Amino acid sequence: MKLEGTLDAFSLPDIFSLLSMTKKTGGLHLRRASAHGAVWFADGMITGGASDLDRQSLARRIAGSGRVSDEALTAAITHVRLDGEAGFARILRDADAVDEGVLHSLVSEHITDAVFDLMRWADGSFAFVVDEPNRDGVGVSCAVEDVVAEARRRLDVWASLDSAIADPDATLTVALELDDDPVLTADEWSLVALVDGQRSVSEIVDLCGRGEYAVAVTLADLVSRKLLQLGEGSVGALERRQDQIAALEAPTLPASAAPAAAPGPVTPAAPAPSLPEPVQPLPPVYEAAAPVAATLPPAPYDLPTQPAAVRAPLPPLYDEPAPQRPAEVVPQEQPVVPQRVDGPFTSGHQPIAPGDAAGATPPVAVIERDPNVNKSLLLRLIAGVRGL
Repeated sequence: MKLEGTLDAFSLPDIFSLLSMTKKTGGLHLRRASAHGAVWFADGMITGGASDLDRQSLARRIAGSGRVSDEALTAAITHVRLDGEAGFARILRDADAVDEGVLHSLVSEHITDAVFDLMRWADGSFAFVVDEPNRDGVGVSCAVEDVVAEARRRLDVWASLDSAIADPDATLTVALELDDDPVLTADEWSLVALVDGQRSVSEIVDLCGRGEYAVAVTLADLVSRKLLQLGEGSVGALERRQDQIAALEAPTLPASAAPAAAPGPVTPAAPAPSLPEPVQPLPPVYEAAAPVAATLPPAPYDLPTQPAAVRAPLPPLYDEPAPQRPAEVVPQEQPVVPQRVDGPFTSGHQPIAPGDAAGATPPVAVIERDPNVNKSLLLRLIAGVRGL
């Protein structure tokens, strides 16, 4: 015969009592529209539980306790991924990665939190699967009567909590002004360190890995002691005060000044162009020409030296014929040629007409080339070259 039904016909404590009296072994699954939980039994004793099987709530509690090293935590996660039937807590126990006493305490607290969460369900269905093993069974067994009694006590405390604290979306801030020096336990301090005015109660529960009940009750106690405040609290008031003071520090404009135009889109400044590296001078591709005087061939013959004052000017460097000086006209005595007006022409005489004797034009003198002139010019040219 299957044990199944709805929670509106059978209460969860009654179902637990029935399984305990009959010493059943297996898993009791509870479902509703948005959640799926389970409680595992062994010979009528509770060995494990979870209010949401879609989350690794026990693994989160163990990781949040800080009792497991990062290396052991990573190895256990890898093992769970490779073997879907392995439980996180059992892997840590088998690897001796966590103290067994600490592990039993964490598992016992987790069972109580799971039963407390499931007992708050107003509706849903249940079904018991016989002999279903508990993957996270580490040898912890809790009596049904003790677990149900603690869950009922918590329900009474939960009903007396401020609705603002019980709200999973509520946010808290740390108080800035205290009446006395605060005294906090390790668990209280671990929660205060997570309060930043931005995280909600549900986010704090996820970070620390503890149950919703333990977190909400501790936060409510800190609020009653005025160590925490709901909402922005005094931090928000302090920010508003400083903003008002900051308005006085802004530069003021005269009343006649027109309002500044709305700033347009800021164009990012172009990066400064990088300067090119200095260009090294290229090496000369040819040697400097030697002075002209050094390249002149030696004179083939010796010429008499002359003082610098009387040396002739240097000839031009290009080939050009030297200017010719006009030949000197040397006046010569003209021979007297006898002339006869009458009589026949004889040798050495020039005939002239009888009427032209008085106004006759003397003959033009013929100039002959003097060889001494060319010799003088050549000597001067050689003397000029010698003076270089």
